Amino acid sequence: MGASRRFEVTPLSIYGTSTIGVFIYANNKVALVPPDVPDKVVNSIRDTLGTEVIKASIAKSPLIGIFVVGNDNGLLVPGIVTDEELNLLRSSGLNVTVVGTKYTAIANLVLTNDRKTVVSPIIEREFIPLIRDALGTEVIVDNLCGTYLVGSIAVANNRGVLLSPEAKEEDVKKVRDFFNLNVDVGTVNRGRSFVRGGLVVNDRGAIVGVDTTGFEIVKIMQTLGGEFRDLK
Repeated sequence: MGASRRFEVTPLSIYGTSTIGVFIYANNKVALVPPDVPDKVVNSIRDTLGTEVIKASIAKSPLIGIFVVGNDNGLLVPGIVTDEELNLLRSSGLNVTVVGTKYTAIANLVLTNDRKTVVSPIIEREFIPLIRDALGTEVIVDNLCGTYLVGSIAVANNRGVLLSPEAKEEDVKKVRDFFNLNVDVGTVNRGRSFVRGGLVVNDRGAIVGVDTTGFEIVKIMQTLGGEFRDLK
């Protein structure tokens, strides 16, 4: 994949809602969507993100974007995943690791790209090495923007990081220094600050909630669609 491909942003709704981030997971290889998502939505996701799209569930729930987090190296899922669901994901060639934390909404507690990961301090310390190995990244344990919901108030790819407007100057600096990427603040869906609820991104493009404004889309494109940095 070259950086020359235009970074695309497509507004979508799922189940009549603009909080599309709770239903979709994506990296640069695959997107996971609930089993009953219409073909029109599947095609939009495939075209925008340039990935294979797999229909799946976690704990027989469509809330994939809450229960799955990961990068191109691996995916993390909570212990409530069923054997059948796990087999489906692994048979699709995905490197899936089950994390036995008591906090099942694991995607709200982990912010990651292919090189760096921020893990919420509420996740039990015993799982940090497992998360590090599964994602193949450097890991820090920290709050962001005054909350432990580090996966809810920020979205990262290998081009940049978009933070909630609640981010203070020291949050922006901390994230910029750690990820060594472009970092900015923004919202989705007409001012919603839990940005991941309305934004699913990889390095090729983004799916946003249908209520996301043109101004918000421009900020997303500037922050997450910029040129790749030299990350060596």
